[in-house]
Amino acid sequence: MYYYDGSVHVEKEDQCMTCKNFAEGVACPLLQALAMGLVTLEGTLYVTNCGFYEEFVRRLKLVKSKKPDTQKKTEK
Repeated sequence: MYYYDGSVHVEKEDQCMTCKNFAEGVACPLLQALAMGLVTLEGTLYVTNCGFYEEFVRRLKLVKSKKPDTQKKTEK
């Protein structure tokens, strides 16, 4: 995570990338504090043990198509 040109940027190495607060667009207390100027960020900081972290787990499942099979077999 680093501060550049008036905004905070999160890097791939940061724990934020797999955090529920960050992934779902929910306000993260750490990012809010940085944005409001309550805390300052100088240089680069790697977020690896954040107290607000909640793991973001994707829950995907396969869904069958509702369309009937449109392929027709050709007879010779």
